[in-house]
Amino acid sequence: MNKKFIAKNNDVNRSLFKYLVNMLDNVPVSRIEKLFREKDVKLNNKRTNDKQYKLQLGDEILVYGLKDIEKEQTHFESDINFKVIYEDKNLLIVDKAPNIAMHSEPNSLNDQVLKYLNYKKTSSFIPSPIGRIDKKTSGLVVYAKNYQALLEFEEKQKFFDKVYQFVSDFNENEKIVTVKLKKDIKNEKMVVDPNFGINAKTIFWIEGNRKYAQILTGKKHQIRATLSYLKCPILGDTKYGGKRARRMYLHSYSIKFHNLANGFEEYNDQIFICYPHW
Repeated sequence: MNKKFIAKNNDVNRSLFKYLVNMLDNVPVSRIEKLFREKDVKLNNKRTNDKQYKLQLGDEILVYGLKDIEKEQTHFESDINFKVIYEDKNLLIVDKAPNIAMHSEPNSLNDQVLKYLNYKKTSSFIPSPIGRIDKKTSGLVVYAKNYQALLEFEEKQKFFDKVYQFVSDFNENEKIVTVKLKKDIKNEKMVVDPNFGINAKTIFWIEGNRKYAQILTGKKHQIRATLSYLKCPILGDTKYGGKRARRMYLHSYSIKFHNLANGFEEYNDQIFICYPHW
């Protein structure tokens, strides 16, 4: 069976290989590799094995010898339970509820967002989060609604100010903490090791009766592991030694954008805030 595709705006500058991986999402990557080895891909009426070709608007792609190429879309069954904080043509910023997975579970946030956007597959682009938060963490998650926004915001993430609120026994006015984190595979967590790991730097502070953490290096479980190391784990974070509670009291509170370019300068210095529900 042959299948023809036409590159759309949201496909421009994506590699031909990644385009086909996304469009043929029910086909193993190894089978797509074989398509290129055997030149079973035509690009604008010429056979090609150039996996890194950057697609241009209107490019015609013809693939030979495949069937059952697309997965069924399951997001229509999702129950939308997030709050919209901001939305325009480029971004959707939502308030994720606690205990909702980002992906790979029934009613994941990704599926909820696709249902909210009434997403139908017309290109290789799928609305995607710019950064992720843990399943048990609530609060701000930013989604890109087009491929150009995804590229620019993902590339500039390291310049964004990301602040969280938390509840724990932490009681210092301000503390800057840098630790080395490594994976504890057996217990599915991150642990502090003074001799080995990746650097994770966090600023902790208190304003009134609210406690905040700003991550300066976006590492997995960074705030949770660091507070556990400081002997003041987050309330409800039993994985990291916290007391049992009705939820884990960690919330993605605010994000401020910086250093954006390529048509996204209007977002620079904009801050978005989402207050926790506790």
